[in-house]
Amino acid sequence: MKKPGKISTLFQTVFHFLTKELWRTSVHQNEGLKDKMLNLLRTLYLAVRGFDADRLSVRASALTYTTLLAVVPVAAITIGIGRGFGFQSMIEKELTNMLPGQTQLLEMLFKFVEKYLEVAQSGLVIGIGIVFLIASVWTILQSIEVAINDIFQTKSTRGVARQLSDYLSTMLLLPTLLVLSSGFSVYLKTAIAQTRLLEMLSPVLNTLMTLIPYFISWLGFTLLYIILPNTKVKFGNAVLAGFIAGFIFQAFQFLYISGQIWVSRYNAIYGTFAAIPLFLLWLQFSWTIVLFGAEIAFASQNVQNFYFEKEVKNVSHRYRYFITILVMNLLCKRLSEGKGALTPNEISSEYHIPIRLTNQVLNTLFELQLITKTDSFTVKHTAAYIPAVDINTLTVGGLFSQLFEYGSEDFKLDIKSLHKNQWGALLRVEKSLTTQVDDMLVKDL
Repeated sequence: MKKPGKISTLFQTVFHFLTKELWRTSVHQNEGLKDKMLNLLRTLYLAVRGFDADRLSVRASALTYTTLLAVVPVAAITIGIGRGFGFQSMIEKELTNMLPGQTQLLEMLFKFVEKYLEVAQSGLVIGIGIVFLIASVWTILQSIEVAINDIFQTKSTRGVARQLSDYLSTMLLLPTLLVLSSGFSVYLKTAIAQTRLLEMLSPVLNTLMTLIPYFISWLGFTLLYIILPNTKVKFGNAVLAGFIAGFIFQAFQFLYISGQIWVSRYNAIYGTFAAIPLFLLWLQFSWTIVLFGAEIAFASQNVQNFYFEKEVKNVSHRYRYFITILVMNLLCKRLSEGKGALTPNEISSEYHIPIRLTNQVLNTLFELQLITKTDSFTVKHTAAYIPAVDINTLTVGGLFSQLFEYGSEDFKLDIKSLHKNQWGALLRVEKSLTTQVDDMLVKDL
């Protein structure tokens, strides 16, 4: 029998470490540098696995299409806000500096924006133009929020009022960041020319200026992962995801610009039209980086709840019923004690239940109308859960009955005659089980 080669052996060793050994050390011990590095490795592993499981490449393609439809309105709002404050040329210059590989396309975009703003501000169509402008930007931001919410396993989206405030903040934040970035660069160059001390430190300051795009990318991604998910994202987790995503984005920018040297023949054949497929490629990879960063933020925030994640996929019906009773019991007790509602993260962290299983159980209980959502008292802008029924009448038997009947039974199997005995046996087992615990209140367990 042929022995495996060194590369195959190395691959097997690494795979065994990532899937088995890495998860044997307690993730809740975070004191030493080694533990932090292991936690970071767990986070990256979960993010890569989530990238495949959540089909982020497909989601990135959908966002690319949506962005292509909304790119002119988004640029129009950004430049329009800058024009209102007299910073239009500064914003255009900063966009050109941030996207050096898109110079040709940006020139076309700026011309479209000028015409778009002229039409939107002219005559009777001003109202329709502004509404369409805002609706286009609203659509792209909502598409991003839905994609990121799916990554964070948050089914509910913001209400209209929250969308209005958060999206408006995002619209105003983008041109502000661009103006601050450009203004800082101009100020620094002027100060260096006028001050001898700064002139002596110019090599250091020039190095710092080259790092400004990295800082802007890091800050932009961090704010994105804090603002857009409809759940509370801890600042440290958002910073980690923002730093990694920002670094990858800048590295991709460098490779993209360098790679354009090799597509000169492509440009020779297609001319200015070549900018469009290259722009689509850039958008696809950019959205992939954004979504991968969201996976990192989610994995970092929930890494302690991913133990036994493989087992969750194959969890037995008995254990799923046990977790359902446990979660319902916790919520009933909290209500009877006059305490606040619990978020999925609080349940998972406090009782060491895998976050995916917690979300599945909560979604089932919510669809059964046994619990309802409310705003968390401890975590701002995050959904929490409380019982939606009288906890003094909810028995374990009643809970089991609803769980057994949860889902569709509308199939063509003949349970009235052909399969009557089998169906009757199941009903007798169900009745026997529920009857035995029908006098036990869930809150008293």
